[in-house]
Amino acid sequence: MNLLVIRFSAMGDVALMTPALIAIAAKYSNVQLTIVTRGNFAPFFYNIPNVNVLGINLKKYKGMFGLWKLYREINKIGPYDKIIDLHGSLRSRLISFLFWFQKVESFRIIKGRKEKLQQTRRHNKKLEKLPHTVDRYLNVFKKAGLDAPVRKGPWLNVDGESKMFAKDFFKSIGLDKKEGQWFGFAPFAGHALKEWSFEKSKRLVKILLEEFSDCHIFLFGGKDELHELEILKDKESRVNIVQGAHLGIRGELGVMERLDLLIGMDSSNVHIAALLKKPVIGIFGTTHPLSGFGPFAQEDTGVLQVELACRPCSIYGNVKCWRGDHACMELIDPYDVVRRIRVLQNVNTLW
Repeated sequence: MNLLVIRFSAMGDVALMTPALIAIAAKYSNVQLTIVTRGNFAPFFYNIPNVNVLGINLKKYKGMFGLWKLYREINKIGPYDKIIDLHGSLRSRLISFLFWFQKVESFRIIKGRKEKLQQTRRHNKKLEKLPHTVDRYLNVFKKAGLDAPVRKGPWLNVDGESKMFAKDFFKSIGLDKKEGQWFGFAPFAGHALKEWSFEKSKRLVKILLEEFSDCHIFLFGGKDELHELEILKDKESRVNIVQGAHLGIRGELGVMERLDLLIGMDSSNVHIAALLKKPVIGIFGTTHPLSGFGPFAQEDTGVLQVELACRPCSIYGNVKCWRGDHACMELIDPYDVVRRIRVLQNVNTLW
């Protein structure tokens, strides 16, 4: 059986496919999984049995003509028995519709929009725990007749090339050998409202250096954030910049694999580190882990948050603060992160 599995974006959501794919591949050895996603996300699926990745550049497939072209290219590497639509976007729905003419049955993710709206509305909120994204993915496979339990992590495998990128990076900054504690810090997110204030991030870096005299800090960010990363580094020799645009996802995976823990906002970096089964501290404000996007398998220990009646006000963080003071993030202090690190250090046998 050959399944076409579709999920184009976003990075964290694509990475979260791996626990579901590993579960299906482990239980159904006769099932071939063809993944269609952005080409730069292909390293997430390394070493999962019976998985082939069709990595694409969506910019080449704009408009209806582009969609038709994409459909034909996907069709070339078929045939497919079923379509597993884990995205539920207009593009993935139209591709499923085109395969319908070949009588290929499709199964689509249920996103729970109504329940999420009940969580995020301003008044009369209904904050109940919703299925995690991984469970929603597995439910799509279940509807297609493939039921499988989640297996033990890690759920991301780091390939040899990623390890080599990381080795070269550490060598370039004079860290040939691991000594002390290595903390990752990803201060940015896809939307500004999901981020701490920059001053809090600056304070955290300084406090970490003071509280953990043996630690090295690795700052994660993109090329557009290099200036801010340089400010956070402040010429400290124990603070290093991991620039995603320079290393690529492969390099970042290799670096993350060597960390002792990662601190970040509700962003892809936290999800990826959790899938590597690294302890994480995700700082959640606007969003809420009960919406189904908590760090996988660390929804409790891996989340730092304060309870406010207005939370969550968004699923993705693309809104404005109703209160106007961003209290959900401002009430979380850098020393709260330090205290959580010490808790994690005392329960590190879990990892």
